[in-house]
Amino acid sequence: MEVEKRFGDLEMMESQQQQQQHEAVVGSSNVANMPGGVGPRDADEKRLNELGYKQEYRRLMTPFQQWAYTFSYTAPLGFITGYYGFMYSYGGPVTIIWGYLATTFGTLCMAFGMSEIISAFPTLGSVYYWVAQLVPKKHVAWLSWFVGWVYLFGSFCGTALNEYLLAQLLATCILLGTGGAQGNGYTLTAAQICGVTAALFVLHFFVSIVNTPWLGLLSTIGAWFQILSIVVICITLLAISPKYQSAKFVFTHFVKAPGNGISSGLLVVLLGLPYAQSILTGFEVGSHVVEEVKTAAMAGPRAMIRSVYVTASTEFVLLLVLTFCIQNPDNVLGDNTMTGGGDASAGSQIFYDVFHAKFGHGSGGAIAFTTFACISLFFGNITNVTLTARMAYAMARDCALPFHYWLVTLTQKERIPINATIVTVIGSFICTLPSLGSSVAFTAITAMSTITAYGPYFVILACRHIFDNRFKPGPFSLGKWGIWIGGWGALWGAVMSILFCIPPEYPVTGSTFNYASVSMSGAILAGVVYWFAVARHNYKGPKRTIELATDSDDDVVKPNGDFGVHALTASKLPEVDGNHLDLKGSNGTIANSNDANFVKKPRNNFEVPTSEFPPLRGKHKNHLDLNGDEKV
Repeated sequence: MEVEKRFGDLEMMESQQQQQQHEAVVGSSNVANMPGGVGPRDADEKRLNELGYKQEYRRLMTPFQQWAYTFSYTAPLGFITGYYGFMYSYGGPVTIIWGYLATTFGTLCMAFGMSEIISAFPTLGSVYYWVAQLVPKKHVAWLSWFVGWVYLFGSFCGTALNEYLLAQLLATCILLGTGGAQGNGYTLTAAQICGVTAALFVLHFFVSIVNTPWLGLLSTIGAWFQILSIVVICITLLAISPKYQSAKFVFTHFVKAPGNGISSGLLVVLLGLPYAQSILTGFEVGSHVVEEVKTAAMAGPRAMIRSVYVTASTEFVLLLVLTFCIQNPDNVLGDNTMTGGGDASAGSQIFYDVFHAKFGHGSGGAIAFTTFACISLFFGNITNVTLTARMAYAMARDCALPFHYWLVTLTQKERIPINATIVTVIGSFICTLPSLGSSVAFTAITAMSTITAYGPYFVILACRHIFDNRFKPGPFSLGKWGIWIGGWGALWGAVMSILFCIPPEYPVTGSTFNYASVSMSGAILAGVVYWFAVARHNYKGPKRTIELATDSDDDVVKPNGDFGVHALTASKLPEVDGNHLDLKGSNGTIANSNDANFVKKPRNNFEVPTSEFPPLRGKHKNHLDLNGDEKV
């Protein structure tokens, strides 16, 4: 009897227990959810199948929405408002203007280099999956796992950073709204700010589990808000500002980290560059929804590159306007101000000074513009939570994380990784808890959020060029320029990772030490322990959840014994004894049940169901258990 040429339907499997095991690993959607059950619906699904994955998510996001998702994550207004003081402290306008241009160039090189990679591999998993595809097989498991581990840890830290920064800006609004620091305004304690952060995480959880169309709509709204709010703020500040700083001040004034004990101007600039770089991080986040977007192999690279130059353009304009509109340079970092002073409130203080200089009172305008910054960060963290959850889902799908069977659970109707989202919210909130006892400890976590992004970026681009003969470009390619552009991007990522570990104050003591290197070492050490104790036994590299027939429809994919076989399709497999199929077509006899050329026929004679049957043990180890009853 011939095996009909089509994938089987999971509902036709006789073993319901086997079906449940399958759904726990890869979800409950059918492999054969294609017209006629014979092939992928379109080029996107076909390419995803070729990469070893079936279509779990619904491709309802447009390329523009994918770009909007990425751009919304960057939250230009929110991060400029929150980080302006840090950049001003370490170098002043010199770092803000020239340092930002330098980081933009380096970031564009990284983005162009990585765009080639997402075009070739448009699937979830992002950095760790790309590494697995770029390196020789003997390095796949350990290197891809560690890259994924570090990146996922950094994603938790990044989500924590965004939410905590949002809570701090809300605290500034409350302070200004109750009279300001000079008018006995209400100042939130560290514990209260942590409580606000927890409430924001709960809100973001419910917003982040919406379906793909709503997520695309929120991303679009967020992207337009990011742009329009910056336009409104820039036009308003330029229109009402009573005075402007000179071009000489904007392009040449240097601030030498007051109070930080640093005598070297070069060191000051090097300490300021990471803050400029941190607001350009995240250009690859569109890869985390690439399985939900149409024309993924081209939309992914375009979203990545556009997010950099649109973000850089809008942020640079905002930086110029803020610097030109400084009314009193001493107020930017001064303590005797309405916002209470300090690096974190410098952006809001500039808003206040401009309105106060024009109208005699500045709280209302400063609250309004700082609220815009809060909304900017709120949209950004919707993206942050969803991308971290999808990263966790992708690694769990490949058995790379603890409790992976639980983490891969998708909601029945909308196909949302609900459990991975729960873990993301709880884990990220835990990362904010050090702020209760030490601002230095939380500073290390903020640095970690960037180091753990640019470290993997470096590894990916380095592997891309070290093992160049293994890389087959997708529709988007840089051609001969790829090695130069990507090479500079890799170097830039390595330099930024090092700069984030330099102590920001001198002399170095326990309270001024930069604990980013310690945090990074701890994350790596925890990863090493988990790898040798558990992960190396479960994770062998990204797992294929579907195996397509090759060469022709009459070919059969031979079982490989690693849950990687999703379908056996053939039309001309000869029978041996009525109970077995000859996988090699030798039409021999099955005198020995250990013969690996044969597998037992299913009880139905027209189809081998879509499956992930485990290999048999003992003397049957070379056979595939098609009935799920461990009988040959």
